[in-house]
Amino acid sequence: MPKGLIDNLFDSYLLRYKTAIKIGFHLFSAVLAYACAFFIRFDFSLPSRYMPVFYRTLPLIALARMTGYVYYRTFSASWRFAYLKDLMDSLKAVVLGSALFLALMVFMGRLEDFPRSVFLLEALLSLGFISGTKLLVRYAREYRSSVSAKVKRHILIAGAGKAGVLMLNEIRYNKHLGIHPIGFVDDDPYKQGTTIQGVPVLGRSDDIPEVARKYAVDELIVAIPSSGHKNIVRISEIAGRAQLKTQVMPSIGKLIQNGGLTGQLKDVSYEALLGRRAIKFSRERDRSLLEEEIKGKGVLVTGAGGSIGSELCRQVCQFGPRILVLYERYENSMYELEIELRKEFPGQAVLPVVGDILDPEKLSRVMRENGIELVYHAAAYKHVPLMELEPIEAVRNNVLGTLNAARLSIENGVRKFVLISTDKAVNPSNIMGTTKRIAELTVQALNGDVTAFIAVRFGNVIGSNGSVIPIFKRQIAEGGPITVTHPEITRYFMSIPEAVQLVLTAGTMGSGGEIFLLDMGEPIRIAELAGELIKLSGLEPGKDIDIVFTGLRPGEKLHEELYWQGEGIAPTDNRKITMLRQNGANRSSLLGKIDRLRESAARNDAAGVVRMLKGIVPESTIDAGKFDEAEKVSRRAGFCKEG
Repeated sequence: MPKGLIDNLFDSYLLRYKTAIKIGFHLFSAVLAYACAFFIRFDFSLPSRYMPVFYRTLPLIALARMTGYVYYRTFSASWRFAYLKDLMDSLKAVVLGSALFLALMVFMGRLEDFPRSVFLLEALLSLGFISGTKLLVRYAREYRSSVSAKVKRHILIAGAGKAGVLMLNEIRYNKHLGIHPIGFVDDDPYKQGTTIQGVPVLGRSDDIPEVARKYAVDELIVAIPSSGHKNIVRISEIAGRAQLKTQVMPSIGKLIQNGGLTGQLKDVSYEALLGRRAIKFSRERDRSLLEEEIKGKGVLVTGAGGSIGSELCRQVCQFGPRILVLYERYENSMYELEIELRKEFPGQAVLPVVGDILDPEKLSRVMRENGIELVYHAAAYKHVPLMELEPIEAVRNNVLGTLNAARLSIENGVRKFVLISTDKAVNPSNIMGTTKRIAELTVQALNGDVTAFIAVRFGNVIGSNGSVIPIFKRQIAEGGPITVTHPEITRYFMSIPEAVQLVLTAGTMGSGGEIFLLDMGEPIRIAELAGELIKLSGLEPGKDIDIVFTGLRPGEKLHEELYWQGEGIAPTDNRKITMLRQNGANRSSLLGKIDRLRESAARNDAAGVVRMLKGIVPESTIDAGKFDEAEKVSRRAGFCKEG
């Protein structure tokens, strides 16, 4: 019969009768220890006069021993994983059994002619039999599992404390992993030159490269979960210089919570950072209006692969449009979105189109062939520092692209066009904000009988691509520091779902020419936001992760605004949404200025472009005089330094 089959049958037999076997063994060990104690006391030649004493007291010792073992539940302890606590329980059971045996002997008057040394000898032998057998079984199991194991990796453990010993024991037990512990490194001077369960402490954490080279180490396991995040990152960086793969052992609490080393950091919901309750547009009236607006209609979303665009697509699908066109120039993000939508909404007609809003022929054909009735225009450049360096590209995309999409919407009979705008369009101090303000003016000027044009203005979208939160989370994961431009800088924040709900709901409320705003509460200090994110990640600001201030970047304001004096603010029937009435921009005058702006962009005249932007948006504080070629080069160098 094969050896493996024999082992399996034997293990099955032990499993079925393990309690009976353990009870039998404890009883047998009690009898054996008692007999051995008598023989040892009399030099292995038991006098005949003591034989009756042995037999009369044997039931008493058996009863006393079994009572102690039952009380301390030594039968239920696993021998395979015998540990210090199990041995201590065995010791307590033996002491209790000895005390009971002595009490029974005194009560029954059988101490006469009883050799007193047998009490001690029997207790020591009982403890030795029980504890020794448990340790022997554990060793045999571990040796058995290691016979066929092959060493695949040599590892070094950082931390020779409790967690390090726990990791060492786990490695030794799971031999099938093929891991061989070379040694420990620990910064405690008292542990240098010592051994932990036979494994040497080979140096400090700074010695990792030298130890790795000397002992051909493949991997480092950091087993100091109670240490600060900074220290763990420092050790990981030292290991990285030695080209060692590094894994970090989380605390037992984190293991229980499925935390990990992958992220000793907790997952933080973006909504938890808003400082207010997230707004949900869940009124039945809102939902009925949205269904009336979208159901059975042809809908096109530009910039569909972005954070706002993709969420727009998800929420639009919930209301059953006849067709949803995803219009996006970047194929990767749109490809993933298409797969997600087809899985989530299998009956929904979805058409992905790789295209640019600056391509009038293609955009017009898509609108015409798919009978588009509703356009959500989310395509735009939004990063302030980058657009400070590229004013021509900002104009092409944010101004000319919006004008192109708006004109084609009119030509193709689109019923409604909703522009996604930003609070940076208010008293703009940068190129990006100025171009978005012109986009607002453009759709207001084009509003007319064929297409109703609506703009929706909101602040920073927390969690969107390029927003501060993903950047902060990445910096925390790298061990810090978190970089903030100024200690007093503030921003309005809203979540991606809030922003999209605002866009959809405002779209149903507008008749054309309005700019809608969301009540986003009070602006949030970015430094406080960074500190809160560190805390929510399970770390401590200053101790685990530092916050450093780098200075305002080109075009950046300390505080943003949602509107300025002179804009006519009016309430709506939704108390969380306010409205700015149409400002009566002159269409022919505005379009003439945009044509001249287009000409400057075509000549790659950055200074001319900025002057035209300033002319169209007089309240903008951008400086047209700084955009000669030499200044552009110096600004680029300054940006690289600050970034």
